[in-house]
Amino acid sequence: MERWGNVEETHNLNMSETEIKQKFQLLKKDSGGNHNLLKSRSCECCIKTGKRGTPLGVKFWYQGNENWPRNIPQVGKDAETGCIGCGWYNFDIWRNTLNQKLTEFKQDN
Repeated sequence: MERWGNVEETHNLNMSETEIKQKFQLLKKDSGGNHNLLKSRSCECCIKTGKRGTPLGVKFWYQGNENWPRNIPQVGKDAETGCIGCGWYNFDIWRNTLNQKLTEFKQDN
């Protein structure tokens, strides 16, 4: 991945199911499209602009906001920390947090 530069780690062949799920999230690949490619393009744009991605056009980040954190490098081994909060980084957490916020909003109104 472009974000990690030349320092992308090798993966242990004996990873647990939990580790596999954490490291690899196949978003979609069928006749309807390839969302992993959308993720890759979004990350490339983030590197160039400093604006984090909006999965499927939804402007929500479960941590931080649309701006790349100033104290985190854009590329390299420490860059991953800046990805936390973006839906493209962890779609499960993003979706679950967004659904929770929507449920809370609905209950309050």
